[in-house]
Order: sequence, then C-alpha cells, then structure tokens
Amino acid sequence: MTRRLSEHFGHLFPTTAVGSYPRPRWNTFDLGGEDIRVALRRGDFAEAFSDGVRAMIGDQVDAGIDLPTDGHLWYDRHEGFISSFLLYPSYHLDGIEVLPAPNHAIPGMGREGAAAFEGTWNEVVVEGPVGRGTMHLADLWTAARRVSPRTVKFCSGMGPSNLGGWLTDKHYGDKKALYRDLADAYNAEFRDAVAAGVKVLQLDDVGFTLHAPEDYPLVVETLNRALEGIDALRVFHICHLGSGAPVGITPYAGFHELVANELDVDAVEYAFAETGFPEADAALWSRYPSDKGLGVGCIDIKRLVVETPDSIVAGVRRILEHVPAERVHLTTDCGMFSLPRPLARAKLVSMTQAAEQLRAEA
Repeated sequence: MTRRLSEHFGHLFPTTAVGSYPRPRWNTFDLGGEDIRVALRRGDFAEAFSDGVRAMIGDQVDAGIDLPTDGHLWYDRHEGFISSFLLYPSYHLDGIEVLPAPNHAIPGMGREGAAAFEGTWNEVVVEGPVGRGTMHLADLWTAARRVSPRTVKFCSGMGPSNLGGWLTDKHYGDKKALYRDLADAYNAEFRDAVAAGVKVLQLDDVGFTLHAPEDYPLVVETLNRALEGIDALRVFHICHLGSGAPVGITPYAGFHELVANELDVDAVEYAFAETGFPEADAALWSRYPSDKGLGVGCIDIKRLVVETPDSIVAGVRRILEHVPAERVHLTTDCGMFSLPRPLARAKLVSMTQAAEQLRAEA
C-alpha cells in the first residue's frame, strides 16, 4: 500500500525540505573522516553538534515546516558544491579511499564546467570489499530527534547508485557486484534507522544523471535493493544537482518512466523551481501514470531571492493539472547548505505560506 505524506500529517500540501540547511556561523566543527560516535565523546563537539542541529531544526519549525530535516550538520564546511555529499559516505564506508585529485572532472559538465570547480572534488577509489563501516546514519537521525519538537525526516545523503557513479573501482572489476554491496550497506543503515523510529525516509540519489541509459536498469535495481524491507514512508529525491551546478542538468524525461513504474517508493521529489515549472516535466506524470506521491521542488536554492507565496502557488497549480492534490507535498529543489541562513529561513516561510494558500483553495 502506498503511503501519503498528506495522510501522515492530516492535511493537504505538507511541507518539508530536502536535507541540508545552512549551519550556524559559530559552528566550525568538521568531522572529516572521524566516526561520529567517537567525535561525540568530546564534550565540545557534542555540545556544538547538539546545539547546532537544534538551531537548524528550530529555523525550520519556526518557518512552519511540517517535516524538518536534521540539516546535515555532519557535512563538513566546503566552498561551492556540498563536497560532503560525496565525502561523508566515502570516508565512512569500508573499502573506499579518498585521494586528492584537483582536476577530477564532474560528470556531465564538460571541460569548461569542470574547470570552474577545479580543486573542489577528490578521486574516490574502491580498494576492497564495500561494507557499512562507520556511517551510523541512524545515530545522526536519533541525535536530531532528541532535540526536535516534532518528527524529523531521515535523509540518506548521497545514495548508493549516485556514489557508484563517482567511484574508481580497483577491486571488483564487476559493476553489478560493486553496486550490490553498496546497496546492501545502505539497506543495513536504513533498517537501523527504522528500528530507531524513523517514519519518513528519504533516499537522495541522482544516479541517473551519472549513468548512461543502458545502466538505468542497474540504477533502479540498486535503489530498490537499498530500500528492500524498509517499513517507512519512502521518498526518492533527484534534482538538478546542488548549488553551483548548471541549471537544468537533470533530464527527467529520460528516466521518469522507470521511476514511475519500477522504483519501489511512495513518493518522488523533483526540482521544478529553478527551471520555471516546465510543462514538459509536469506532463510526465500524466504520460506515465502511477500512484506515487510527488514532492514539488518549489524553492530555488541557486538564486539569492525569496520566492513570493503567489509565485509558488502559480507553479504548483501547473503540477496539479497532472497530479491530484492529496499526492502532492512541497519541498525545496535541493539542499540549502550554501545559502545565507536568513535567506534560507525566509524562503521556507514563503513555502509554508504558499501551502496555506493552496489548502484554502483546495
């Protein structure tokens, strides 16, 4: 049975965010490759982590968000791209090594695009069998739940097929075997998260954008394996990549049929705001009907302006021509890590006001 966020919250157009949120400026603690369980033994880190997560969730709650995230304070501070989207699982999964590679190309961006981000990424190499290592995603969620006045959405960080697209394999020599072990490592993390109390689990994975179409079935197989047996409302998020990537890099039309018909999730989150709510993307939901929910990315995380509630409502109305209101929730296009914190908070306020207006119209 497909679960609905609108049923979970008891009203239409529930609001959430994708994952990361701007950290408080006073919080300058980075994990690097350290195990979070070890880091939390230090009083200064433990206090800063708890207080920082509390502040990030507090901003979301004050803005009226129904389902806040933990803000991903476990992401290290980096310029440009959210490098910890790649580096957190790379540091903490067994069998993977992170090596300096200043000129590592960014898939799909071409020479000019990659040059713009010179020095941002690293080469991530598979040196041995992949295992779950010290990811401890359930611990991170539990730490957030302890300081939150309401349920927190579990966000995976970079998912298994997404990570697989970045890896240089020096161990397996077999892509399917590598992706199988990646999926199993994530599945173990997700099962622990549900056991810890997670009710809504979001899998962040832009793996389709890093693979050729002939590998799309492997992407679906990997994601479904990672989610197998997970007793929670399962949300799949895929966007145009984080702040700094070119607008519109994700070709939804190329893989939406697979997402609609073969991906075993309750809801899908697509980014619409930064591309102006294109009719072609919205119409995919009529062309390939499914009972999945749709998280409408209605907050652009690449522009330093605050959307008006009316502009958000106008965009969501386009989506409602193809997806019933009870299956729609509102979210940000991507994580908000790189935005100024006051701007991020103001954008969330606009989104919650838009949701209220849409409920009044429904």
